Amino acid sequence: MQIHNKIFAKADVIVTPTTGMTAYSITKNALKTGELDYVNGGTIIRYQIAGNFLGLPAITVPVGYDKAGLPIGLQFIGKPWSEPTLMHLAFAM
Repeated sequence: MQIHNKIFAKADVIVTPTTGMTAYSITKNALKTGELDYVNGGTIIRYQIAGNFLGLPAITVPVGYDKAGLPIGLQFIGKPWSEPTLMHLAFAM
């Protein structure tokens, strides 16, 4: 939290991609057994972990598509109790 507080002393929000990659293919075996892909799973949640553990508010907005047509999102992470600021940013996007 100390690192994030230093950032928030200079900025109102932290801007990151929503995920570390676009969606990956799910194998047929995974559909049957509920298999988890830890490598891709870790990459996908890379930018949400700190905010989730620290209880920071965040919002994500769609900003486009990759070459395969999969959606790409932009995430805004705010200071504690900054939900109104995040809502205004998302609306402006």
